[in-house]
Amino acid sequence: MAGANITEHQQILNDIINDYDQFEQRINEKKQNPQNPQNDLLIKQIDEWESNSIEIIHQKAQECREIAMRYLPTFFNDIEKKFNDLNERIRQVHQEIEFDEIDLNYLRNQLIDMTAELNNPSKISIKQDSQSFINEISIISSIKPTYNKWKQNAITVAGGNGQGQELNQLNWSARIFIDEMKNVFIVDHHNHRIVVWNYNAQEAQIIAGGNRQGSRMNQLNYPTDVIIDQQNDSIIIADHGNRRVIQWLNQNQQILINNIDCFGLAMDRNGFLYV
Repeated sequence: MAGANITEHQQILNDIINDYDQFEQRINEKKQNPQNPQNDLLIKQIDEWESNSIEIIHQKAQECREIAMRYLPTFFNDIEKKFNDLNERIRQVHQEIEFDEIDLNYLRNQLIDMTAELNNPSKISIKQDSQSFINEISIISSIKPTYNKWKQNAITVAGGNGQGQELNQLNWSARIFIDEMKNVFIVDHHNHRIVVWNYNAQEAQIIAGGNRQGSRMNQLNYPTDVIIDQQNDSIIIADHGNRRVIQWLNQNQQILINNIDCFGLAMDRNGFLYV
């Protein structure tokens, strides 16, 4: 009986040794050819991930192409509208007897900006998400699709009654400033005045200039910008034709900077003025 047990145990040991030898052979094979996909489940899984990832990338790329193609007509329409508006302004300036360097610079800069936008659209770009497992791309655009109906329902908040010098008219409005009460301050460039349109008003109020073109303290000469000093509610104007920055406070005028080729204005939260 004991001999039978010994024989059985010896057979089991031989089987174990045989399994061990086979296992050792497999290890050696894998060490010699570790990237053989037929012998390595891990490599198979990596290959499968690669294939699936490529398909996902192809699908995402096609999706982005379709989105970009939907935005491009709107982009070209916007450029064309800006071009038509600029063309109309060029025609107006050409017909006017009196126009200055500011008008010419404005037209030139507008054309330069439109050319740059056409060559390198800044409103349509690609955003890469580096946080995802696969770096995805998506279309980021500030252009709203043409199906946004609200574009067709704009309201006129100032002017809109033809070119002129009446209180409900403007003549080449240059810049605007909107205060906390939604009042719109407008540089009425060719009327040599600053006007304010209160919220829902039918006509403007003249708050600076409006006394014909001139260099007196109560006159302006082709103003180009206006800001409001919130600390004292004064009005600061870039009086370009008179080469000065002037402050209006309760109908009292004060020249802040003289003999300067001023155009634009800004003020920071600490009250520092930038020209």
